[in-house]
Amino acid sequence: MRRRRTALDRMAERIMDLDSPAYGDERERAVFMESSSFGLTTGLYVGLLGAVVASMFGLVLLPVALLIVTVIPAFATLWYARQRGVDLQELAENAGARSTMIGLVAYSAAMVVAFAAMTYTVFTGEPVLHAPSLEVTPGEGLLGGMAQGAVVGGMLGGLAAIVGGIHSYRQVNRRRQTPDRH
Repeated sequence: MRRRRTALDRMAERIMDLDSPAYGDERERAVFMESSSFGLTTGLYVGLLGAVVASMFGLVLLPVALLIVTVIPAFATLWYARQRGVDLQELAENAGARSTMIGLVAYSAAMVVAFAAMTYTVFTGEPVLHAPSLEVTPGEGLLGGMAQGAVVGGMLGGLAAIVGGIHSYRQVNRRRQTPDRH
């Protein structure tokens, strides 16, 4: 029985663009998907670590936002697989892999620590750790100059990535459209 495709299904297909030559051959596609999974997993753990650290310093909204940001890709992964007939929860349970259990325990423990630190802040009005005082005046002193350089450098790096990506795309398309002269 084939279910009806929803607008969300069509959007996911457009975003994934699985017929794109950018995925390469079968082996390259498999490595690309593995590396994407590794990147997603790394992002989840970095987001959790950020939530734990932010909660320790008495922030409440930032850890919640970081936890939401880590949960959304996980839910998107589960939804995408389920739409294609794969139940990742069942797959993990049937595998009985130790790494799956360790990942679940680590993720859950980080959430407990983050919420415990936020609970401490909410009930006591004090953070678990006090942040060191760093006063940065833009353009003044070493930290001020570093801050200005960092934000300008980040902006220029982003612009360079845009220009480089467009240039590379155009170059590949020109090569593809030009017949071989050999």
